[in-house]
Amino acid sequence: MIRISNLELKLGKQEIFSGLNLEVGRGEKVGIIGGEGSGKSTLLDIMAGRVEPTAGDVQISGEVHSVNGSVYADFSDLHKAEMSAIEKLKRALSELNNDEFILLLDEPTKNLEAEGVEWLINFLFERRDLTTVIVSSDRYFLKETCGRIVELGGGQVEPIKIDCAPLLPLTPSGAVPIVLEANSLLKNRDGEPIFKDVSFTIRQGQKVAFVGRNELGKSKLLKTLAMAYQNQDETGGCLRGKINFSQGVKVFYMPRVYTGAAAKIEFDKLAFGTTNFLLLDNPTACLDLPNIEALEQSLVDFPGTIIFVDEDREFIRAIANRIMDITPQGTVDRISNYDDFLANETVKLQIKEKYKI
Repeated sequence: MIRISNLELKLGKQEIFSGLNLEVGRGEKVGIIGGEGSGKSTLLDIMAGRVEPTAGDVQISGEVHSVNGSVYADFSDLHKAEMSAIEKLKRALSELNNDEFILLLDEPTKNLEAEGVEWLINFLFERRDLTTVIVSSDRYFLKETCGRIVELGGGQVEPIKIDCAPLLPLTPSGAVPIVLEANSLLKNRDGEPIFKDVSFTIRQGQKVAFVGRNELGKSKLLKTLAMAYQNQDETGGCLRGKINFSQGVKVFYMPRVYTGAAAKIEFDKLAFGTTNFLLLDNPTACLDLPNIEALEQSLVDFPGTIIFVDEDREFIRAIANRIMDITPQGTVDRISNYDDFLANETVKLQIKEKYKI
């Protein structure tokens, strides 16, 4: 279905590919990974005929259908802003009415909630004869869909280093100190709660993932905590409730950024031992896979406290030792890893009640 031989591509003086060979058989699902600038998306562009290689042979047997996870498709008859990411994706894939197509997916899980990722996994599983090439940094998605992974580029990635400020000492009784308390937090938008009745106590060394379908609520709560610390305002801008960081806590807040360069600037700030408490809003959103893995290891090794929001399930699995679903009607909170949280029957019942489903 796809046969690429001795592919070469030069853009000006920069060599993107040299001597690249790749074959993808009918019905095969192949993942493409690599660092920034390794040519992952460019390879899909060559397969789709949008970029002409400098040299080499590209043979494609079948009609190519491309879907980019950032924009999906340009639907002139629809108001894209009014469509969710999964609605855009389903519309973009609706033309695949037979398995003679070759599907090229570029970061298809970007901006998808967990339910959307599962839908796409099931879609590809059901279309066993649909030849698919996937560029993605989502390891869970690649593991669930691809029979083979091809890595472009190579070379060493410098580890993301996070120096930790001095930790709070144990209490006189030997207990791990409390670093953050939140009580009865309420924040509205247009008269409706983004989150309410949010109360929790965080101890030093806990690594807490905010999860769930309340996308706005997770990031807003993270920002609320950051505002409370930065402005020394115990409300954090909430209509009700109090936030208290313990003395000696040094917080670093990383808002969501949208380029790899911006992410690097943020992480560079963490190399001087200025923090022992991290608030991270989707830190993997614009990182390639090698840098995600480097960040993941740095956070696993970080001895301080972390609260984070992220869409990468493998990232959450590796780091979090406490999971908190931030629903519009309170929290579902469990000290456990992510897999145990998802499988726990009590958690499932609580989530169903909070979301009224």
